[in-house]
Amino acid sequence: MDQLDELRKRLEVVHDLNVAGMVLNWDQLTYMPPGGVEARARQLSTLGRLAQEWFTSEEVGRLLEDLQPYADSLPYDHKDAALIRVAKRQYEWARRIPPELMARFYQHSATTYQTWVEAKTKDNFRLVEPLLEKTLDLSREVASCFPEAKHPADPFIEASDYGMTVELIRPLFAELRQELVPLIDAITSQTPADDSCLKQSFDKEKQIAFGEEVIRQLGFDFQRGRQDQSAHPFTTAFSVHDVRITTRVRENDFSEAFSSTVHEAGHAMYEQGIDPALEGTLLAGGTSAGVHESQSRLWENIVGRGEDFWFYFYPRLQKTFPEQLEHVPLNTFLKALNKVQRSLIRT
Repeated sequence: MDQLDELRKRLEVVHDLNVAGMVLNWDQLTYMPPGGVEARARQLSTLGRLAQEWFTSEEVGRLLEDLQPYADSLPYDHKDAALIRVAKRQYEWARRIPPELMARFYQHSATTYQTWVEAKTKDNFRLVEPLLEKTLDLSREVASCFPEAKHPADPFIEASDYGMTVELIRPLFAELRQELVPLIDAITSQTPADDSCLKQSFDKEKQIAFGEEVIRQLGFDFQRGRQDQSAHPFTTAFSVHDVRITTRVRENDFSEAFSSTVHEAGHAMYEQGIDPALEGTLLAGGTSAGVHESQSRLWENIVGRGEDFWFYFYPRLQKTFPEQLEHVPLNTFLKALNKVQRSLIRT
């Protein structure tokens, strides 16, 4: 179908522009020297603006309109129907936001990240505070493009988890809070688990090697992915054949790098499992942010903190760090790894 092929080609250009920006962003967060931030911010701004202009063009709008009868004639779960439906939804969302505004947002985000890293290293919030205030101002400016939204956060939630709103999320959180707060109170009122076995000196390179061997056995394909280090762990997918993760390693805390590695591998294995036939389309990025996070938390917490998991891997960890763990029983290690405590750090 000529019109569908034309839509695919145009969306592929948008995809490639976005991926080019993701490559530059990955580089900034991993290897780029701090001095490159000004040029990188400009580059990301340019690519973001071009992608926005291509996606919100009149040509794309016309193709989506012309293809709607074809989409309506197909089963709801047909790939063509899904592509047209998702493209139209994202197109209508993106059309609300001027490309110039998105360009400013991209440029500001790149600059803010570099300052955040400096502020984090120096433990000085004031360095980044004015930039975060500007981030909120830009976010409000984006939200103002959706005057019908009941809450300023709704447009951003919709972009990540279509169909969800503040109005729907708040009762859900309230229900969870009703059960979780008493549970946490009950646990933390008892003598806390001793996690000192995790706070010894663990060689960073050995931590990375052990974590990579674990996720390799879990299913992360290193022929189609890699792991690096960054100030905050993240996953980025340039294609289903190139999915990259990062971790953060601390010599005096084994759990941080290990949990981050397994968590990000959960995201990455979800991306690596996407049908290659969807490559370059809007259907290749996962169902939603919520589903994506469910995969990462499943591997990190349900699998990666479980007794059966460590019954297999703990002897291997002890061989990696005999001085630290040779005389630490598995049960002691498990209690330490599953220690419950309140924290301002969500991970």
